[in-house]
Amino acid sequence: MHFLHRPGTVVRARLAAGALACLLTGAAHADTITLHNGDRLTGRILHMSPSTLTFETTWAGELKIPRYEVKTIETDKAVGVLRERSGRTEQLMVTPAAPGQVTLTPEPAAPEEVPAPIQQGEAPTSSVQAPQPGVASPSQQPGVTVPFARVRYINPKPEESGEGVSYEGRVSLSGAVMRGNTVGDNLYAESDLTARAKDWRYQLGAKLRHERDSARTTASNALVSGNFDRFLDERKFRYLRGSLERDRFRDIALRGALGGGYGVQWIQTARTRLALRGGLDIIDVRRYAGADETWPALGWGINFTHRLDRLSAELFHDQQGFWNLEDPSEATVRSRTGVRVPFAFGLTASLQLNVDWESEPTAASRTTDSSLLLGLSYAW
Repeated sequence: MHFLHRPGTVVRARLAAGALACLLTGAAHADTITLHNGDRLTGRILHMSPSTLTFETTWAGELKIPRYEVKTIETDKAVGVLRERSGRTEQLMVTPAAPGQVTLTPEPAAPEEVPAPIQQGEAPTSSVQAPQPGVASPSQQPGVTVPFARVRYINPKPEESGEGVSYEGRVSLSGAVMRGNTVGDNLYAESDLTARAKDWRYQLGAKLRHERDSARTTASNALVSGNFDRFLDERKFRYLRGSLERDRFRDIALRGALGGGYGVQWIQTARTRLALRGGLDIIDVRRYAGADETWPALGWGINFTHRLDRLSAELFHDQQGFWNLEDPSEATVRSRTGVRVPFAFGLTASLQLNVDWESEPTAASRTTDSSLLLGLSYAW
């Protein structure tokens, strides 16, 4: 880095010139929002809902701004706009109009071209625009001015517009290989996939745990699960769910659960999500040594996430429970609680506590089986 040895004024001048160039370049192609307090921000509008505007800047990353603080917005190119009482998303440019209003204009498109007539003895020439009498050219298409409140969404998600499906997934892995005074191998892996449309959602999950010391295997279990939610309105839904589980050290050759019920998306904001569900399940347990059993259960579920903007971290808690309706003293709970911290390229460091609890375990098992895991995840 030879420039460090140059005079300080030269270094500062070059840094200032570079910063100015970045500012000029960014200003040439940027969306602009004006707040009611007079502040103007330039960057890129990622998403706007009736409650929140998500805005990306080069100097502060993603900002979550309450919509009631936004006075006007202006985009430098067309964005997806979903208006009130509209059944489809339109690609429109947004510009300020009278106070409390915006103008929505189709983005000018390149004129349609057709080949020019070729005269006898001439080589083909460049194409020319085909005239269309009575139709305005794309650059002359008029905009429409509407109240800003009627623009419900910008760049809406599929569950907001009813168009398409959004997918989220995560794969997590943690483990250890120990050699020396302590010999052993630990492996824990899990994956989750969520698909969401406006009227439905499904989630699939799987986890695998295997631990071994120098003499024997000390833990071996696996679980696959899934649920399907059908939304009745923006918050309430009906659901079906099922799971299959194996755990040799708790004498479970195969435990299946199948059931359904009603749920509510209690909180659904840009930072926090909380879904609660409850219904009836049928539990069927096949054991290696003990007696098989089948019983009806009152089932419940909790799914919670909350993002900490200052740390760019996410807190989470998932819980599934079953309470035996034939024997109220018997209940089973599975949960995972922790924090995820993203750092680069979709990779996330996670600290997670898994707890499996049974009120009446088999004679060779304990009531609570817990694991504290430090792992690495990849999300998309």
